[in-house]
Amino acid sequence: MSNKTYGRGQVEWALWRSFTIRRGASDAVPQVFRTRIKRLLDVDRDADFAEASDPPPVRWSFVAPPEEAGAEAAYAPVDVFCLAIGLDLLDAGFKQSEVVYLMRYLRSELEVRMPGLVKRPSLLARKQYRPDADSTLPTYMEQGKTFADPRQFVVLSKIELREIVPQGKARSQKTPLILQPEFCDGIEALGAYLGESMPRRRIVTVLELTATAQAVDAFLQEAPTIRRGRPKA
Repeated sequence: MSNKTYGRGQVEWALWRSFTIRRGASDAVPQVFRTRIKRLLDVDRDADFAEASDPPPVRWSFVAPPEEAGAEAAYAPVDVFCLAIGLDLLDAGFKQSEVVYLMRYLRSELEVRMPGLVKRPSLLARKQYRPDADSTLPTYMEQGKTFADPRQFVVLSKIELREIVPQGKARSQKTPLILQPEFCDGIEALGAYLGESMPRRRIVTVLELTATAQAVDAFLQEAPTIRRGRPKA
């Protein structure tokens, strides 16, 4: 995975392509999509969760602001990966503040995991892969055949009904109440985790990470140089 950084216009282009792959959408990024990204970045700049019962381990969910006023932020691939996951959470119904709060907990894990996810067999090729003898990937069965499973999932649980939580501190905190994320390697591990947890948690959000990481990395490498004014984020 490249250490190259990208400008805001390239980031918007790569994210748009990653979300519309195989859907025949235009390369032109709609303004409404740009606005969604900008609002997430703005909330990230303004949010302060220092009073949370368990403060997040990082200061920024997506990208650190530039040191010079009016300069453009430099986005590493993992910053764009985090933005893609943030947009997925928006699409799943999370509020902007909840997305930013949750991503400050997820970011460290995503930084560690992204390089390995990009190197896995491509999910963008929409192929099935027979497992190698020395492969560490999990497997799954389909029509009596065994295939390598490059997919990695994260399971998220959010509690809106604070009154069902016995701990008074959790009831009163102003930040979203989100349970510890669970990472699952492969569909069988995901099924086993859901099978064990669903009697206790009736509602969860499941995101697949590998395809997102691979799409972001691929489209960033193809992103054209985009001239634009000085963005605020």
